Amino acid sequence: MNAALENTHFCDLDHPAIQRRAARLSEKASDPVETVKNTFYFVRDNIVTGYDLYQLKASQVLKNGYGICWGKSLLLTALLRCNNIPAHFGTIPVHREFIRPLIGSLYRLANSPYNHCVVHAFVNNRWTILDPVLDKKTFHTFFAPVPVPWDIDWNGKDDCRLYTEHVAGKPVIHKDIDQTVINRAGNSEPPAFLARMANRFMNKRIWTQTGVMPHRQTV
Repeated sequence: MNAALENTHFCDLDHPAIQRRAARLSEKASDPVETVKNTFYFVRDNIVTGYDLYQLKASQVLKNGYGICWGKSLLLTALLRCNNIPAHFGTIPVHREFIRPLIGSLYRLANSPYNHCVVHAFVNNRWTILDPVLDKKTFHTFFAPVPVPWDIDWNGKDDCRLYTEHVAGKPVIHKDIDQTVINRAGNSEPPAFLARMANRFMNKRIWTQTGVMPHRQTV
């Protein structure tokens, strides 16, 4: 269980900004479940859905105010660990069509199956999957109209899993967060300069349609 609470290079829960935010999320919580709920919804909605490079620290994701599955899951893991709630970074293999509503035909650039990143949090005496990638506005703009057989809310008890119609395998826990981030969770990524160009293009599309822009968080 100790590995699910440790500080690492990318999961930098020793960063002052992570510690301050974690303290705010837990200060009025009546129990660990409420702390997890507060943290989940903070990452889900206050960190806007948007693409960025893989190899960012949790504190950098918090500062940027946006992220996609790997960044938001890393931040959620760090904030939970900071409040002494065991959490692991995980992936679920999904067919690449899962992201088509969000980025259109560009979904073909992703490998398939694609290792979608999530969090495994130890809450209610069990490992519970939490997926904070889609903020409320992004979900209702791109996915709810499809429609999809899942929702983005968490009831404080069951797994919160997205993209269930495209799942291609079982969830995997990655106990070595740093090596997983370095390996891009097993996914392909173009060279950094090309990735930045593609990310800017996709983010402009997403944020224009949702009307939501990321707010840099105070660090």
